[in-house]
Amino acid sequence: MSEVAKYEAYKKKLQGICDENNLVYRFRHDTYPITLTIRPVSGVEEQLSLLEAAEDNGYTSPDASIVFAYKDGVLIYKISETFTIGDALFAKIKNLFNKLHYCWLQYFFRDIIERGVLTPGTMPEIDEDDADDLPEDAEPLEAYEDDLLDDDDDNLLDDADQELRQAILIVRAENKASTALLQRRMNISASRASRLIDEMEDLGIVGPFNGAQPREVLPCDVPDDSYEGSVGKEG
Repeated sequence: MSEVAKYEAYKKKLQGICDENNLVYRFRHDTYPITLTIRPVSGVEEQLSLLEAAEDNGYTSPDASIVFAYKDGVLIYKISETFTIGDALFAKIKNLFNKLHYCWLQYFFRDIIERGVLTPGTMPEIDEDDADDLPEDAEPLEAYEDDLLDDDDDNLLDDADQELRQAILIVRAENKASTALLQRRMNISASRASRLIDEMEDLGIVGPFNGAQPREVLPCDVPDDSYEGSVGKEG
């Protein structure tokens, strides 16, 4: 089944669910982010039905809405006013939005590629700087310290300063080590970031200088002498 056929099937299923529950929807894909808005029906008869069912199903404001969207790759939603909805119904609608969103993106991308709208010069690419940035509401790395540092790291870092510990958490989380990465994430100078890289090499956290490429983040069981003969330092 093609993306278009799946998309239409999901829309039909969503319409049926909305009809059964006196709801209306709008799937908006002409802006970013793509959104699905669910509202109670606005007709007089339908509103009276909602009021009659309020004792059993809970009250929903006439101007209430639920808006689903994707932000930073995570499905989110926002409820305005008083919108009473059961867990099972909410889960069905959320699942259908997820499927509609996926089908539309697949169709949209295939369509613009086949029509030649995007050329090699205009094809979007993910910039490394953007990939390194954490969302504003992301958990601090210290919350994952037990997962990112093992017993050997803890022994090495008993006397290490907090800045070095933070640098190790960053390279462990990103699985790469470069001065540019530490500069951006720690807001420090290039020279300080370079010294931290060197300190981590001395501790066996990262591998030797590798030209323009980021340093390799070493697994804990790799002995230092496996890199014997490598020379150079990152400036």
